[in-house]
Amino acid sequence: MAPMTASRRRGPALEGAILEAGWQQLVEAGYAGFTFEAVASRARTSKAVLYRRWHDKEALLLAVLGHQGFGVPVETPDTGSLREDVLIALRAMNERMGGITAALFSTVLSAYFAETHTSFAHLRGELVGDRRSMMIDILQRAMERGEVTAPLPPRVVTLPVDLVRHELLMNLRPVPDEVIVDIVDTVFLPLATDPRRSDPRRTGPSEDGESGTGAAEEHDRASG
Repeated sequence: MAPMTASRRRGPALEGAILEAGWQQLVEAGYAGFTFEAVASRARTSKAVLYRRWHDKEALLLAVLGHQGFGVPVETPDTGSLREDVLIALRAMNERMGGITAALFSTVLSAYFAETHTSFAHLRGELVGDRRSMMIDILQRAMERGEVTAPLPPRVVTLPVDLVRHELLMNLRPVPDEVIVDIVDTVFLPLATDPRRSDPRRTGPSEDGESGTGAAEEHDRASG
């Protein structure tokens, strides 16, 4: 009865089954084993069904990752505190990318990067597109409250996310909470709230000569 039931799947039910099968295939067999034939077999459907939805392997991969929540927008925290907002954002990132996800991006997908001659930044750009970084919204609210007195250089804006991502990819496991707190309290906040930034000669453009928000968006897209 199971094969007959599977054959009647249509629309979202069928697509969800394919994408879930694709994720399982990717995790178990890596990008080299992530083929249309293998995914179709695991999903108990035909390759033709997959090709009608995704024109090539990369398109299927992006759909599979999107189905697992990669690149899906999350609500920007707004607690009224820069510190708390950044901690919430980093903890959510750590929860999404911890464990198998970090291992997937650093090892399983290395074959994808080699085959396509791309990088994690490119893959992130395909998944996220032109959506603004959450850190930019958090910092804009902090400026409105007076916690941050001038636009920050792009690398400072993305620094906490970059450091947590580095910890994830280097250690292939979730980042301990005390490390996240340390990144925020001893690295990011002293830079972001440096009172010297209130000097009128340093307001307006960020230190690299571009507006803090626009430059940070460009850096975030480039750095992944």
